[in-house]
Amino acid sequence: MFEVNGTYANRKGEYTVLAINPPKMRVRYTEDGSEAELKIELQARIWENIAVEYEAKVASRNARAVKRTAVPTANHYIKVISVPTVDEMNFPGWPERVVMAPSAESGIKLQSSDRLIFYALETQTFFAVATITSEPTTANPKEYFFTVPIESADFFPLDIDAVSSKLDKGADIDSVELESQPRFKRLRLEAEAFYPINEDDFELLAEALTEVAEDEEDEAEDDDEYDEEEE
Repeated sequence: MFEVNGTYANRKGEYTVLAINPPKMRVRYTEDGSEAELKIELQARIWENIAVEYEAKVASRNARAVKRTAVPTANHYIKVISVPTVDEMNFPGWPERVVMAPSAESGIKLQSSDRLIFYALETQTFFAVATITSEPTTANPKEYFFTVPIESADFFPLDIDAVSSKLDKGADIDSVELESQPRFKRLRLEAEAFYPINEDDFELLAEALTEVAEDEEDEAEDDDEYDEEEE
């Protein structure tokens, strides 16, 4: 197992083999340069144990690295909502920044990192971009003002990436063409439904909504400057 000039280690530290004279060998410790006569059989067991521990640490470190980098692939959806009073940005789940999981019958399963584009039925506009930030929690839908005939459902937390200040100021349905949902304008859309789209379509809508949000911020800043000048 051991070879002259080979480097090994025991509980004291790393060492280099200087000479082998069974049943012992002479070694020099790397840290302080001291030399010692060690029993070969005993050092062989120690070295094997250290090698096993080292391999276990490497495997554990690699597993943690894989876990950190193994981010699930994000899916992209249009989330349809209904807001009878379009002047108010207030509908179930929005104030709490949560979205209710789709029914099992829909075949859609949300997960953390999925991305959503919100669409309002009444104004026929896309008005917000959001990202699901973590796994769901279970709650009574009534806690978020949902009027559905069930007592519990899963709710995913959201991070709002871009949003129009008013529903009717968003991106109009007639202003975009969706490759992955070419008939979206003609579908019989249902509130609380999710419609899958591809990443290109999502980025197209997200870019349009980001521009809307930025324009609204610029207008708000101009109004503030005008008010200051008036004063």
